[in-house]
Amino acid sequence: MTSEIHAERADALPDRAALLALEEATHELGRTYPTGLTNVLQAHDVLRELFAQAGAGEPPLRADDPPAAARRVLAALVREEGARKLVEEVLADPPEDDQMGGDDLVADLTVLAGVLAFLRLHVAFRFKRDDGRSTVEFRFEKKPVSDGMLATLVRSVLSLMNREP
Repeated sequence: MTSEIHAERADALPDRAALLALEEATHELGRTYPTGLTNVLQAHDVLRELFAQAGAGEPPLRADDPPAAARRVLAALVREEGARKLVEEVLADPPEDDQMGGDDLVADLTVLAGVLAFLRLHVAFRFKRDDGRSTVEFRFEKKPVSDGMLATLVRSVLSLMNREP
């Protein structure tokens, strides 16, 4: 099957199944592409720094519609060479709805983790905390970081979180 067929499969998932599939895919991608982040505040710091370096203002704190964002992130991940096989496997047999809570916080965290997994496929980031101050460094593995690349990633994040870039 092509990645477009899998993207269509992601788009057809019911709300809870989309969130569960993204949670599973993100967990597995984190093993291959670790972020080094340990909490949601650090995740928001990474997005805040990405937006600041791209001159794009503040990032969204949450997706407008987490299940729709989960479908969008899954579709984006299945098109990425570094994630395709794993996400195809998850979409071929989505997880059962047996453990994840249904509250908004869990859905928001799932989407945030998925967006960071997508970012990690494109850029390595290093999070540091010194004297109560957080710093984030970005590094593209094959090219130097440019404003244009950061702006492209910002547009991707906004698109994935249901916001107009």
